[in-house]
Amino acid sequence: MKDPLFTNKIAGAILAALLLIFGLPQLTKALTGGGHHGGDGELHLAYGGDIQLATAADHGDPEPVVTLAQLMADASIAGGERRAALCKSCHTFEEGGANGAGPNLWNIVGRQVASVSGFNYTSALQEAGGVWSYDRLDAYLKNSQDYIPGTAMTQRFARDNQRADFLAYLSSLSNNPVPFPELEVTEAVTEDAAMGMATEAVEEAAENH
Repeated sequence: MKDPLFTNKIAGAILAALLLIFGLPQLTKALTGGGHHGGDGELHLAYGGDIQLATAADHGDPEPVVTLAQLMADASIAGGERRAALCKSCHTFEEGGANGAGPNLWNIVGRQVASVSGFNYTSALQEAGGVWSYDRLDAYLKNSQDYIPGTAMTQRFARDNQRADFLAYLSSLSNNPVPFPELEVTEAVTEDAAMGMATEAVEEAAENH
């Protein structure tokens, strides 16, 4: 018995073959991002614009800011002395040391900026004024040209903990070192201390009665 749909099936098979022959290359281009972005054969999904996927970090709490006081509380003078080796081609560190390409750094913390006798400072440093506090030294060491444009020093210390070590070492170069920055007492610590004092007062009152 002749199949009444035989002709339709033949036509459908031919159509499917044509779609595979002519449509498959277009589908491949769409999946690989088109023909203008390299031929590495890696499968990519093509979109009309840049897609940025949100991560858990995008919605999480911001990282806590570590203050200079906290960094210096954990700083290593010995570590700072090792890093100071980078600076010995230009500076001396001992008391009464001679100036080189840079001024002697003994007693640098708390010293007036551009105040070493006999050293020819740039006009940028002369105009900066003030004293070398820990904060100012930290900013200067992080990026000297950015902090005081026109200064002769171009050294950068990008890592916060390394600068803290270096500052701790510079602090030791004195017969009367400047104290490190004080750690701030947080609100939570203050509340805990207040609760402790209140508890002690109640216990003391109970004992007296």
